[in-house]
Amino acid sequence: MTRILLSDKLDNCVARWRKAGLTVIGPVKKETSSSYATVEKAADFDFGIVLPDRSIKGLFFPQTEPMMGYTIKKQDIATNDFAPPTEKRIIFGARSCDASGLAIDDPLFGWDYKDDFWFQRRNETVIVTIACTKADDFCMCTSLKLAPDSTKGSDVLLRPLQNNKGWLVEELTDRGREAFKEIADLLLDGSEQAAPLAVVPEKFNLDACVAWLKNPENFDSTFWKEISMRCIGCGSCTFLCPTCHCFDFQDEGDTYSGIRRKNWDSCSFSLFTMHTSGHNPRSTQSARWRQRIMHKFNYFPGKFSVNSCSGCGRCTRQCPVDMGITETLQAISTLKP
Repeated sequence: MTRILLSDKLDNCVARWRKAGLTVIGPVKKETSSSYATVEKAADFDFGIVLPDRSIKGLFFPQTEPMMGYTIKKQDIATNDFAPPTEKRIIFGARSCDASGLAIDDPLFGWDYKDDFWFQRRNETVIVTIACTKADDFCMCTSLKLAPDSTKGSDVLLRPLQNNKGWLVEELTDRGREAFKEIADLLLDGSEQAAPLAVVPEKFNLDACVAWLKNPENFDSTFWKEISMRCIGCGSCTFLCPTCHCFDFQDEGDTYSGIRRKNWDSCSFSLFTMHTSGHNPRSTQSARWRQRIMHKFNYFPGKFSVNSCSGCGRCTRQCPVDMGITETLQAISTLKP
């Protein structure tokens, strides 16, 4: 027997979780864009979206966040640190590629310095993913050796029923089991079949790509200039990516007081590596695109033993000049190592 959550019980679930002090978040579509946002009732969810335009990354690593306030006095400087948030949340209906992105970034944020802001949010958030039963031409999770029902980064996995009336429930972590205790009496025992998973064809040979990227002789290959010719350096691919994590600190204020903020940055931007002297070691878009690919599939896995990509396809899906990681790796996989 498997436990089942019927979709007509979802309103009750949301009410229970909210009463227990959890903020409920899920995929929401507003006009022409979609994202993960706070919901108050089941009707707010939009589970028909293949993938929200924005990933859940911003819920753990905000696009801008105050870190410290300061006041410059006559004899000294007074500072006050902003504390990590303590809000308890449940994200219901996340896609597996977005949850995987969190797990991929966990070692990065806990590497030489533990980012309390990241881990506080991680520890206070329950991730409930729904296995994908449909995909589009941009989805590429299988190319990254993941799957439409990957459990990486998830606390509970839901598998849609064939009759489209609910989900099979797979509790994966203690955090997930604790959250679902709140709705235990709303779950049923049953033997219904799960709907077939989405078919996501492999789009490139990842092992061949990694082998080519690891060859030092290919660092200065003319391939980089050719493949990046269309890139305009807008950074949308990095801002939409579930795993990109570059940031910068900016002081905002006047002569006497202000706030130090952490803001997203991007290796696609021309100023990202600009030195005070005026020298820029990555002065061309081809060098910046090379860095992006090398980082995700060579440098990051060399440090953390995992590729910095979950296969969501947003970088290609939303690129204004119709290029992205998929096209680049497809081309690399045909080259000789």
